Amino acid sequence: MGTPILKVSSLTSAYGQSTILWGTSLEVKKGTVTTVMGRNGVGKTTLLKTIMGIVPPKDGTIEYNGEPVTKLPAFKKSRMGIAYVPQGREIIPKLTVYENLKLGLEAVSDRNAKIPEEEIYTLFPILKDFRNRLGGNLSGGQQQQLAIARALTGRPSLLLLDEPTEGIQPSISQEIGQILKTLARERGISVLLVEQKIDFASPVTDYYYFMSRGLVVSEGNAEEMSMEELQSHISL
Repeated sequence: MGTPILKVSSLTSAYGQSTILWGTSLEVKKGTVTTVMGRNGVGKTTLLKTIMGIVPPKDGTIEYNGEPVTKLPAFKKSRMGIAYVPQGREIIPKLTVYENLKLGLEAVSDRNAKIPEEEIYTLFPILKDFRNRLGGNLSGGQQQQLAIARALTGRPSLLLLDEPTEGIQPSISQEIGQILKTLARERGISVLLVEQKIDFASPVTDYYYFMSRGLVVSEGNAEEMSMEELQSHISL
């Protein structure tokens, strides 16, 4: 599976006095899609936010490309090549598609950097057609594509995705799945995916982690996981 680009060890995280993660550990190998699954409320979103630096960890370590980044703020991690697409997408509705994409350049140290339009529009052709349309006038699926494209504009090597299929139609979910496979297998971008839907995760995932009550309780290679096993882990 190769070298880990991300290594999370014994991560503990909390909101105030409420502890959400209780010593979570995982790895993401370079050029793979690693999926974290589990029921609602087990800490999956908090895990991504803590890795990104949005929620400060109470204990444990985070390494990115072999460097300790545990206590770095989100903007520094972004500049290092970690991108985060949150649940709910958070595009700017009153900016055009192109203007939203330009926001992704904030993650690039080179102030003269330009949007890699050919690359972005090859992956997301609908965004080229709608480049002058307001983000708020896109469908939910198109907004999700824009959110991922905006993250890629910063040229990350690690992409954190929180439930990208939530509230979007199956056809666009399939397109997003193909894009994730392309990013990992052809472009070498590592993906840490939080997802609830097995039918979306199964075709794209290389390695699974399953969480319950703030802990990883099981893990395994995708080729060794049957649909029955996946279903049983989701119902933990």
